[in-house]
Amino acid sequence: MTNTAATTATTAAAAAAPTDSTTVTTANGSVVNATDANVTADAVKEVPTMKQLYEQSTQYNHWRYTQAALDEMRNKVNTEAAANIKANINEERALQGAQGIAAEALPLDLEFLRVDEELALLGFYERKIAPIFKHWKLPPYVVATAVAYMKRFYLENTVVDYHPKDVMLTCMFLARKTENFLMTIEDFCAVPRCDPRAILDLEFLICKNLRFHFTVHHPYRPCLGFFFDMQAVTDSMEKLQRVYEGALRIIDTSLHTDLCFLYQPSQIALAAMRISCKEESYDFEKYAEYKFKANEAAAQKYNEILLPILLAIETVMQTDPRCVVVTKTAATEINRRLKTCQDPARNPISLLYHKRKRQESNGDDDDDDDGDDDKPDKRAKLEDDSSPE
Repeated sequence: MTNTAATTATTAAAAAAPTDSTTVTTANGSVVNATDANVTADAVKEVPTMKQLYEQSTQYNHWRYTQAALDEMRNKVNTEAAANIKANINEERALQGAQGIAAEALPLDLEFLRVDEELALLGFYERKIAPIFKHWKLPPYVVATAVAYMKRFYLENTVVDYHPKDVMLTCMFLARKTENFLMTIEDFCAVPRCDPRAILDLEFLICKNLRFHFTVHHPYRPCLGFFFDMQAVTDSMEKLQRVYEGALRIIDTSLHTDLCFLYQPSQIALAAMRISCKEESYDFEKYAEYKFKANEAAAQKYNEILLPILLAIETVMQTDPRCVVVTKTAATEINRRLKTCQDPARNPISLLYHKRKRQESNGDDDDDDDGDDDKPDKRAKLEDDSSPE
């Protein structure tokens, strides 16, 4: 995951280039002869290797994980949310019992959503972004930015606390601003017919969970670069055009997997071109020979570093269940079960909700309660308008 296609090619080219052992680069960038008696030891310093633009990004430095780390994060958030709701239900039952109120509406044997069910519901709403943005004739990378925001937000939150419909709309609104397709909140909400308050209530919270890292790099641009590069060795522009169009569709699907957390955009783009070449019976190896195997050292780097990454990405695209569209029937069933797992602490009509509000106003809230100050009550909306549409 540490070598992009461009890095591999650059390394291979550098390995093939002749070197002169008598010359060195000084700290100011000038090249001098190391045998010159006037060159001091302090002057003979290697210039630090310049990082690629992507490697300087917040995405590269803060939003890369292993699959094991992603699974652990999601399992932890899911388990903690279930335990918290169970504890709050017990407290609500105790409060109702103290007032002589029957607590039949608060069952203890709740069937909480599994992580895979949460991901399926998220995938359902992620795929709603593209048709709405298509209505505005926005490019695919705006869709990809909104999807990336959703995926990042739910690494540390669950659908139990924040319904994906509200999060989806807020991420779409943020993506338009990030990608410089500005629109007023009133005009934005007119198309999906949503309440502006639902977006504005969540906007700062989502920004904070994104760590205010708004720029997102996607595979679309490097995919176009590979398309242009492959033209140097192609025998059929018509077939290559079909390969490129197929690669774009593969990238669209990859947005709904974890690939954006695991690999670099250029790696995903090259893998998409390679997969599409197979589908179109196009000779990808001819391009690989031209681009990545200029000499034996470069070919070894390609075979040992880049090729395993391309194969791993292809495996994800073949096996990840999120590559398959979630049906409305399946999403509706998951959403129905989600409604049964409401947290009393987030329900304005519950005794526990009012008890904690009184504690906050009296200054009795503890550190955990302070952590909820930025979290608006989204659970109350689930009974009003949360069914998949």
